[in-house]
Amino acid sequence: MNALEGLRVVDLTTIVSGPYAAAILADLGADVIKVDPPGGENARRFDGGPSLMMGSLTPHIMNLQRNKRGMVVDLRSEGGRGVFQGLVRWADVVIDNYRPGVTARLGIDYPSLKTLNPRVIACSITGYGLTGPGRDRAALDATVQAFAGVMGMTGDPDGSPVRAGPLYGDLCAGMAGALGVLAALAARERTGEGQHVDISMLDVQMSLINYHAVMHLMSGIPTPRTGNELQLHVPYNSYRATDGWVFIAVTVDPHWKTFIETLNAPRSGLEGAAREAAASLLDEALTTRVGRTANRELINAALETIVATRSRDEWVEILAAAGLTVAPVNTLDEAVQDEQVRARSMIVDVEHPEGGSYEATGNPFKLSAAEGGRFTPPPTLGQHTGAVLRDVLGYNGERIAELYADGSVA
Repeated sequence: MNALEGLRVVDLTTIVSGPYAAAILADLGADVIKVDPPGGENARRFDGGPSLMMGSLTPHIMNLQRNKRGMVVDLRSEGGRGVFQGLVRWADVVIDNYRPGVTARLGIDYPSLKTLNPRVIACSITGYGLTGPGRDRAALDATVQAFAGVMGMTGDPDGSPVRAGPLYGDLCAGMAGALGVLAALAARERTGEGQHVDISMLDVQMSLINYHAVMHLMSGIPTPRTGNELQLHVPYNSYRATDGWVFIAVTVDPHWKTFIETLNAPRSGLEGAAREAAASLLDEALTTRVGRTANRELINAALETIVATRSRDEWVEILAAAGLTVAPVNTLDEAVQDEQVRARSMIVDVEHPEGGSYEATGNPFKLSAAEGGRFTPPPTLGQHTGAVLRDVLGYNGERIAELYADGSVA
């Protein structure tokens, strides 16, 4: 049995943050009904060309809508609102990521949902939250990263601010949305009442800045852009090997001792300038973290010389065998093919609803008492409309035909 089996979710979301929240719940076993507007949500139109499409589905839909049933409902029509109200009565959870004010205009805000179903949990994911002077700002992942100071502390010291490569703001908000829903469900077990979960992309980013914010608030010192490095530790950087890059991090003094012993051991095979560079790291002044941060340039220069003597995989093998924190700087292709990633079922096969199958990222939540991951096909647009009307809401064939005919559903 899956952890959330029996949980009923209505998914009104679009593009990334909201769909990811609902996808997490679906991966964990919830019955999620994705409600598209007529013509489909925007992500269905993100056509990147033949190489980034499979049949009629975009990558967004293929990964973020798996394990869901899909229907089309026009929430602006009387018949569509009636269908939605029936879904709310059926549901435990309703998730949206509309801009503030949209749910009220559509008559699907939390007070309206609560009237229909006092036990329902509503989760709204927005850029800046449902309260505060900035609530009505338009938001995208990158603009929230910029606003929260994330881009301001990311990138090379003399370069431009840099956003995180993945849609970090969207995806973290989606995961926070799923966590918020689960917290509200736990509360409902005690009280019998639902509630409204208000998730702000900005709030989540501020939370993730975490101790960096505390350091600044205590000291008043701006957080500098440090590239791949970290203020408090050195080495904490990527270094070029003969055939790629390797990331090496030493954060505690005992690991530094092991690190320099490993570099100076015969197995490292260092010669000439590299051997001299390794010997220079034996300096007593570098044995403490404070001493190392004061000599950042010296350490980085030495490691650039040392790491350049061997291949990336050789350094990973040598340093990992010593129990040190090291990793190859993989390309995406290398990461998705890695044996550890595959062993953890983080790349899985998903059936395509129009035929064939494709590979996608797996479920990161491994629960010992749950069944293995299930990955049912993402729905084509409106694929399950009739079935949901019949099997979930109990509509007869005549009423279903009327709703199709007047455009309330599709």
